[in-house]
Amino acid sequence: MQALYEEMKGQEVNIIGIAADGIDNEIGVLDILRKTDVTFINIIPDEKFMNDFISKIRAVPTSILVNDKGEIIGKPIVGSRNREGYKEIIEEALKSIN
Repeated sequence: MQALYEEMKGQEVNIIGIAADGIDNEIGVLDILRKTDVTFINIIPDEKFMNDFISKIRAVPTSILVNDKGEIIGKPIVGSRNREGYKEIIEEALKSIN
């Protein structure tokens, strides 16, 4: 995800991670982010976010695309992809909103 973030940040695309297990292990999550040189924003959800959003996710990882109005576009992407796989999905989404 870091490589994809670096490649696409000039294209009005941002990546934000959500550390769903961070609510109980904030120090561990922060340690992993530091050790892996992640520079994109990561959110450690509070209890409300966990209840309102994370609890509805059935598999990890699940990725969603959000437009500049905060609206989810397309369907959730369940499961991992390689950089090229994610890039292809993002580029298709960009075509549909431009």
